Amino acid sequence: MEHLVLGLGAVGVSTVIIFAYLVFIWWLDRYEREPFWVVLIAFCWGGVGGTLLGCILSVTMSIPAAELIPTAYADVLMVAVIAPFAEEFTKGLIFVLLVFTPYLDNETDGLIYGAAAGLGFAAVENMLYFLATAAAGDPEVFYATVVMRTLFTALVHAISTALLGYAIGYVRHRRLWPRLWLWPIIGYVLAVANHALWNFLVFASGVEFLSETMTDETMLMAMVFVFFMSGAMFVITQISLMREQQIIGKYLADEAQRGTLPKEHAGVIPSWRNRRKKGWVPPGVPHKEYVEAATLLAFRRYQADTAAKRFEQRYQKRVEENRRKVREMLGGRQG
Repeated sequence: MEHLVLGLGAVGVSTVIIFAYLVFIWWLDRYEREPFWVVLIAFCWGGVGGTLLGCILSVTMSIPAAELIPTAYADVLMVAVIAPFAEEFTKGLIFVLLVFTPYLDNETDGLIYGAAAGLGFAAVENMLYFLATAAAGDPEVFYATVVMRTLFTALVHAISTALLGYAIGYVRHRRLWPRLWLWPIIGYVLAVANHALWNFLVFASGVEFLSETMTDETMLMAMVFVFFMSGAMFVITQISLMREQQIIGKYLADEAQRGTLPKEHAGVIPSWRNRRKKGWVPPGVPHKEYVEAATLLAFRRYQADTAAKRFEQRYQKRVEENRRKVREMLGGRQG
């Protein structure tokens, strides 16, 4: 009973920390923040669907592999090859749903949803590991597992699926046929490679596999690896946000020329800090709704310009709808 309470306590603390990761990643999407309930769906998919299907697929793949691979290599094959291939595939299945919704507009959105699915997977996987290690009765292994899986492995899951999501978001509205499928494949390979390298390093250290020995050098390498990848993903996110800022600036400047909105507004809205300041929006115009509508107009313009020809009419219709919405909010104040 004591071990169960200890395990459940670790699950609770770990889940709170993982949820904090989720909120922070969602907050990073400054210009067109995704509905949090959709992000939660991705999180829940990773935790339920991704975990369940990942286990089934891993076991299915391991059966023929065990017949072909010598027993001495079976464990490392399962951990560093089969598990990453299976888990990144099942976590990434959330994008099969998202591509048919209006919520996946660009690479930043893909990154957010991918990270959410990865964190959901980590939350449920952590629960299984914590309960198992608590029941084993070795405090050193238990606490090492809790720390590593909460602070590091959870981020690896998030980063890995975020790489896949970034690639899918990049091609979501682009004219890339017949190269359309190349980018998701590249994203998947990068996700698997990132996941596999981490699993191999942790496997070599023995932390998560109830080993009595731990290689300090290997564990240090694993932690450095996570810090490096976390930094790299943060940089990628910032670059993506800078691209969004440029897109907003470019298309709103053109909309100002059309008379859709004042020229001053086209200079303010692309700046995440300036757009939040008070006083520049005319009285009677809802500040938040107006900024969101103008931002969405810029993104719809970009999508219309980059979409495959068969989708141009659909996106152009959305552009007109958003342009009309901005004009209605401003009334006769622009110009």
